[in-house]
Amino acid sequence: GHGTHCAGTIAAKDDDQGVVGVAPQIDLYGVKVLDANGSGTFDDVIAGMLWAVENKMEVASMSLGANSGNQALADAVEAMRKGGVILIAAAGNSGGSVGYPAAYPGAIAIAASDSRDKLASFSSRGPSVAVIAPGVAVKSTYMGGGYDTLSGTSMATPHVAGLTALYVATHKGATPEQARAGLAAASTKLVGVPDIGQGAGLPTADKLVK
Repeated sequence: GHGTHCAGTIAAKDDDQGVVGVAPQIDLYGVKVLDANGSGTFDDVIAGMLWAVENKMEVASMSLGANSGNQALADAVEAMRKGGVILIAAAGNSGGSVGYPAAYPGAIAIAASDSRDKLASFSSRGPSVAVIAPGVAVKSTYMGGGYDTLSGTSMATPHVAGLTALYVATHKGATPEQARAGLAAASTKLVGVPDIGQGAGLPTADKLVK
């Protein structure tokens, strides 16, 4: 249900039911790299990342991570950057340093805010955090046609992936570097949240698509 929840935040239809995604008219592709328990290998994750490059995806949303990386994962992030795939990645839920692949320079790392516009206690933090987005008690689609409320930087990440899809739609051919700059320019700093916890701040769609 984790992937279904993230997918709904990005692209749930505007049909007067449940929730509406950030970018409900996009084409959304599910690239399954983890098992039913949410576990997997670096090899499978990397294969999915390279699939995104080979199939010319414009934005990749990765609500997964590990405490450490390896050279192959770093190379996959760089392949995405060179291939023009904008990688939006969850910072992690350790409350400590940012996980991988989010910590790599080619990824756009997303932290989580709560309903009070504060940094979620679980949200990983560090200088690699690019922006922050809602990640506590987020309602979205779930398996079986229903809805559920979940928390995590996994929930913050698809908010930004949806925003990035809107940016790409209004800035054709945008590079990962341009998307990062666009998100930063469209963000507002949250009061009382350290920079290592929010990066450029909370981005909004109206500023982003102008």
